[in-house]
Order: sequence, then C-alpha cells, then structure tokens
Amino acid sequence: MKKIVVNKSDEIAVIVEKIIEADDNDITLVVPRFAHIGESLSNFYLLKREADAIGKRVSVESVDDHITELSEMSGLASVNPFFAKNKRQFSDIVAPQQIKIRRQPIGKLNKKEPAEMAVEDKFAALEARLNRPMEIKKPARRFSLPKIRFPKINFGLLMPSGSSVKKVFIGIAALAVAAAIVFVAVRVLPEADVKITAKKQDGAYNNSILADKTAVIDIQKMSVPAQVFFQKKNVQLKFPATGKRQVEKKATGKINVYNSYSSDPQPLLVKTRFMTPDGKIFLLTKGITVPGAKITDGKIISSSIEAEVVADKPGPDYNIGPVKLFTIPGFVKGTPKYQAFYGESTGNMSGGFVGEMAYPTDSDIKKAKENAGTSLRDSLKVLLITQIPKEFKIVDGATSYSVISQKVDTDAGEDSQFGVFSEAQMSAIAFKESDVKDLLVKRVIYDAGDNFEVKNYTLEFGLARIDFEKGKLTFPVNFNAVLAEKVDIGGLRSRLAGKSKNELQFSLSGLPGIESVTVSLWPIWVKRVPVSPDKIKIVVE
Repeated sequence: MKKIVVNKSDEIAVIVEKIIEADDNDITLVVPRFAHIGESLSNFYLLKREADAIGKRVSVESVDDHITELSEMSGLASVNPFFAKNKRQFSDIVAPQQIKIRRQPIGKLNKKEPAEMAVEDKFAALEARLNRPMEIKKPARRFSLPKIRFPKINFGLLMPSGSSVKKVFIGIAALAVAAAIVFVAVRVLPEADVKITAKKQDGAYNNSILADKTAVIDIQKMSVPAQVFFQKKNVQLKFPATGKRQVEKKATGKINVYNSYSSDPQPLLVKTRFMTPDGKIFLLTKGITVPGAKITDGKIISSSIEAEVVADKPGPDYNIGPVKLFTIPGFVKGTPKYQAFYGESTGNMSGGFVGEMAYPTDSDIKKAKENAGTSLRDSLKVLLITQIPKEFKIVDGATSYSVISQKVDTDAGEDSQFGVFSEAQMSAIAFKESDVKDLLVKRVIYDAGDNFEVKNYTLEFGLARIDFEKGKLTFPVNFNAVLAEKVDIGGLRSRLAGKSKNELQFSLSGLPGIESVTVSLWPIWVKRVPVSPDKIKIVVE
C-alpha cells in the first residue's frame, strides 16, 4: 500500500493526478486538518469516481473528523489514527430534480403583430359582450362575529339610581358596540379572492443554436457567446514486459579525458581504448578532440573533456565504480605522451549483463499505449472540468482529445518493466445554459407576440458539431414552452373594486388574455367586492 501526503492547498485535480501516477493500486491519502479538499463533499465523490475508473482502491487517513466523515459519505474508506470511529456531521443531502423533456417538430418563424388598441378602449368594447356568463362563487365558510367584551361599569356609582341620565349613557354604550360591529363587518372582514385562468398556447423551437466565442445573444442568428477551454499534459508510465530472451549487454559510462602534455589539441578516434589498472578495456563511443593544455608561468595546466565509453566485452564484470586512472594503450608505454594523456571516471559504469532478460512484446507495447492514453485522457478530463466555471455547460460532442506523441522505451530494467512516454491535449467549447434559456424564451415570445409570457418549458440538448479552429459550436435543441397572455392585474383590481355581483359579470366578460375568472366573496353576507385594493387577492394560472 502506498501513502500519498496531501497538502492543505492541493486542488482536487492535483490529488487525482497523484493517484493516477502512483505505481500502486492500494493508496492511502493522508489528509491534514483544514485541507482544501474538505470544503465540499463533491470533491470526495469526484475522487471516488476517478479512482474506480482506473481500478485503484483509495482510502483516507486524517485526524480531522470532518474529512473522514465526508470520505465515508462518498463511499471511501476512512480512518482516524487516534479514534476508532467518527461522529456523523452531515445529513439530508438531496439531488436536484431533472426536467422531463419532450420533442416536437420544427416550426417556421412567424412574428405576430402586438395589439395596438389601448387597454381602456378594449374594456369599453368588451363591455357590450354579455353572452358569456361569469361564475361567481360564494365560499362555504362558516362565520361568526367576534365577541366584544366591554368592562362592566356600575353607573349607579356615578349617578343617582333611577336617573334618566343613567339610561342615556347605557344607550350610548349600546350604540357604540353596534357601530363597532357594523364597522368590522363592513370594512374589516370583507375580502374577495379572484382566480384567473389566462389564455395559453404552445411555443417551440426545435432547431440548432450557434455558440461562438465572438457572438452575443441574438434571436435572429440564434447565437450565444461561448468560451474555449484547453489543457495539455504529458506522463511517463511503466508497464510489465512479459517476453523473455537471451541478452548480452555492455556496460557504459562517462570519463574525463585529460591533456597535460602540450598546448596542442589532441584528436582521439572512435573506439580509442582506455584501460583500468586491472586491465579492463573501455572504448570511446565517438571521436573527440582533447583541448590543449594551458601554460602559465612556465607550468602546464591540464585541460579535459568529457566522453562516453562502452565496455569492450559484455557482462556484469565491467559494472565498476569510479576509477582514478585510465591509461591509453595506443600511446607507447613509458613515453611522456603515455604519461600525460589519461582518463578518470567519477561515476559508475553500469548496464553490463549476460543472461535472460525481460523485453516488451508487440502485445505488451500495444496494451501499454492504450492504457497510457486512457490514463492521460482521464487526467486531462479532470483538469478540464476543474478549470471550467460551474455556470458553463459542455454538451456531448463539444470536447476534443488528441495524442501529440507516444514513445516506447523497449529496454526493460531490472524490474522487468518498460516505459511509455505520452503527451496529449484536450479542448472544450462551453456556454452558459442561462444564455441559451434566455435566447429561447425571447425567441418563442418573438414568434407568439409581446403580449405573451413563458409559464413553463422543457429543454433538451443534442449532439454538437465543433470547429475548434474558429471557436464555434453548433448544437440542436428541443425547446417546448407553454405561453400565457399577460394580464393587467393592477387594472383588473381597480376594475373590480366596489362592484356588485351583477356588475361583475358585465365588467369581466370577454377581458383580453383571460380564459375564465372565478370570484369568491367573504363573509357570506358580502354582496360587493371590497373597495380597498388590499382586500382583493388575484391569482393568475
């Protein structure tokens, strides 16, 4: 099991990338307190989804109860190293409801001219039409006048018994009570409930919309603004090599070749021999020219050049450590030149091998390329999603993925694995769904007339056609709406105020934009609509 330490500031895309690149399928994320990933439950759902997609088992270790709780809620195993179990902190997470979509055929543009008659003229013309009865309903409410209690007054204490003045005061009190009752019954209690059913019709747009990075919301071009998003990435992954074969490999390494002989440069041909003190021969892999030595104050200061060498023979015997002195057998032993030209290595010679070694078969290479491409694609998808703001929408067909290059190192190492380098890019053109909604609402109102408004709608997106070079996206939509004629509620309320039942029929008959009206008066004795607008409640359906 591999443990990956998460930094507090790590974004979810960075964490997912670490999981993808990990060389173990069992991974434990060590998450500190107050880490950025703990700000949203959706981060853990995304983490679980991407881990399942690449076949890796991910668990979370944290001393933060909040972190471990979110992990368990998303389906990830979690553990607090100090406590056996965390307390539940979240509940009642409810997914949003989806809009049910239905399709209808595409219709042609047909702009309707708005009504030009003034509202008052319309009312005057329609008042002559009394052929449609108006339903006036009395509510079945039970009503009883409130009991009004007045303090008991002993008028006998105020005036002499039997006095005529006493009777007057009693009469005045009775009249006051009656007046209060009448005021409440006539001014306070009466109210009218008006239910209006507006005239409706269907509206639809079932055609294509253009999303363009240079466009604006336009009902003539049916266009909305768009934005292009782009991500590029490369990965180096290792895969197992299943083939076996006999291999002989020569050790390789680097040496520094020195010239302390003269100020003249000395060329050395490819395969020039360099010999270790114990007689092992290494050869130059390509020709070099050793620069001339510097002479300062009559003293020779050695010059040097780095060169690559390969062992004369294969096998592990030539896998040696640093060597202080390589001699050049090509120069005559004992001569000044033999002594003044030499080599030195500061690193190891490695790679010498004789025996059976793993190598990638054609099937191994094909499978490795596919897996590397899939892993890179998933990683780019996560990066792209985290880059795009939430208010933007990506429809099917609006993304593009392309592999720039893939290189395979067919030399398997001691672990019997070979490497695959992959580089790819992913692009997407996205738009705001709210822009599309506004465009379609304006379009169906344009077709129906300005006296209509959209009550409800359904919206479905189809498969897009994309042109990344021009930054354009064309996608079909099925938009179906229910339109209702606008009702002047303020004018209607004034029109109804103070009307009797007989006057209501005359006043409401044939009003524009109205299919039917139901008026309920309360309490039962009320015969007229209240004069106060606050007492008239109007609901439009």
